[in-house]
Amino acid sequence: MPPKPSAKGAKKAAKSTKPRGDKKRRAHRKESYSVYVYRVLKQVHPDTGISSKAMSIMNSFV
Repeated sequence: MPPKPSAKGAKKAAKSTKPRGDKKRRAHRKESYSVYVYRVLKQVHPDTGISSKAMSIMNSFV
């Protein structure tokens, strides 16, 4: 009967190495005043919402 391999030495993890130049670039975050416009809108008219198109127009004013 042949000896069984021990559980300790049986598993060898194959390391997958990525090339260094293959990093994902982060998308640049665009600054906007939409959070502040929304906060002021909720203070003045709590029951009123705003569409994304209207928000982009308001953002261009600031």
